[in-house]
Amino acid sequence: MQGVLKSVIRWMGKFEMACAMALTVLIVVTITMQIVMRYIFNAPVPWMEESVMIMFIYVTLLAAAVAAKEKRHILVDLLPAGRMSRFLGLSMSVLTVATLLLILANMGPIMTVEMRRTTVSLPVNFPIAYYNSVPLAYCFCSIILAILYDVIFERKDDQEALV
Repeated sequence: MQGVLKSVIRWMGKFEMACAMALTVLIVVTITMQIVMRYIFNAPVPWMEESVMIMFIYVTLLAAAVAAKEKRHILVDLLPAGRMSRFLGLSMSVLTVATLLLILANMGPIMTVEMRRTTVSLPVNFPIAYYNSVPLAYCFCSIILAILYDVIFERKDDQEALV
């Protein structure tokens, strides 16, 4: 069970990292193309800014999920390693999972509204839930899975990252 779960989390992390890297390259290419279109050809493309915003949202959420798997999130270590530090780490993990689950449980009404609203300037209009709530739900589930793996199998800080 532990091996299967670890390989699933590892695969998810590699997939998320690859998607984030590809989207980052795509953002740079899109912005460069917009600069060329605007300042050289004097013909800016109106949908490029919105597409870059959507890609940036995806990159941010995917990077947060990868950071949770690699234990690269911000850590303030005030207490020396020991029982108190371990207890606080466990408490924060439980609090994080509970908060993310609470947000996921209350996303239904928000997603209903977001499914009715569509994008503004893209060539193909689609519900804004596809770039707001859906990736948020996926990344929250990915983070929850990584945290639960850490808590259940008691992975120490000095062990390798999951990705």
